[in-house]
Amino acid sequence: MRTDTGPGPADDAAVERVVGDALELAAIGAPTGDEGARGAAVAERLARLGLDPQQDAVGNVVVRLGDAGPALVVTAHLDTVFGPEIPLEPRRDGDRLLGPGIGDDTVAVAALLELARALREAPPVRPVVLAATVGEEGLGDLRGAKHLLASVPARALVALEGHLLDDLVVGGIGALRLRARYRGPGGHSWGDRGTGSAAHALLRAGAAALDAVPRGAHINVGVVRSGSTVNAIAEEGELLVDLRDDDDGRLRRTAQRVRDALERAPRGVHATVEQVGHRPAGRTPGDHPLVTTARTARAAVGLPPAREDAGSTECNAAYPLGVPAICVGITRGGDMHRTSEWVAIPPIAAGLGALLELVRRLDAAELGG
Repeated sequence: MRTDTGPGPADDAAVERVVGDALELAAIGAPTGDEGARGAAVAERLARLGLDPQQDAVGNVVVRLGDAGPALVVTAHLDTVFGPEIPLEPRRDGDRLLGPGIGDDTVAVAALLELARALREAPPVRPVVLAATVGEEGLGDLRGAKHLLASVPARALVALEGHLLDDLVVGGIGALRLRARYRGPGGHSWGDRGTGSAAHALLRAGAAALDAVPRGAHINVGVVRSGSTVNAIAEEGELLVDLRDDDDGRLRRTAQRVRDALERAPRGVHATVEQVGHRPAGRTPGDHPLVTTARTARAAVGLPPAREDAGSTECNAAYPLGVPAICVGITRGGDMHRTSEWVAIPPIAAGLGALLELVRRLDAAELGG
């Protein structure tokens, strides 16, 4: 990727393009599993740039620049945590953009479009693949990123997140999700007293699961559903459990203990437990060229050193494949995963500049992968 200008924050025109794209895309609903309309809008914008976007088998919108060799893969996810019932009215208010999902991850998708524009104008020497991915949030289980990395040979992965300008995510907190279902005969709360209750089984199993988690591991019972009315014995119940750890082996051992607890049910109630998601843990070493290049790219545009930490991002899909991965942010903001979510406009210049500089430097770097 050859450029005629030196490193620095992005210019005002680039920032305004990102702002405009972010507002337009944030107005298009993209619940996890239903990202098609937003993906089509991204593909249309890429085509207008003279590129050749393709939709893969799971719905990712993918553009390749360069030959068929191992590529630097840059991703931003299309989906948000908000369902179709949430009104979407993104707006600009002074120096802020506001709206559900505006930072997680719509402004990053807009930055991916601006990166595509820069790469079209100054083509990379080595292959680069840009992907607006599906299924990053919740039970999407990184479906898009996992499929992409299984089908595209990658030198490295750079994932984009809107809010994380002051962070450099170099590790992945592992997450393993279980769904436990309970089924009993039901009946009248008095007339059929003594009959096995799915709700009672669910509550006891959930408490046992909490007690089964060793110190240092993390459990969250995120969803509890059971029963139909106060005076009926519950026929069905369901728990969704999120387990997290920075060590994948320990995470799997914890999951087995929790599964054993959830599978215990009283006579008359049948329990089934299934794994419904796994984001593997992992880490890119601090001395890896991908990480050191990210540091120098930030410094080149005037950003201070980032906080280097682990998180749950599309990088988790790369670690078990041996692909070096980091996640970088585009701006600063707040209220992530709330309808009041917002991002600041002025820092976009530095975040976008650092991204462009990072891709330029990685084009020349030996990364492995």
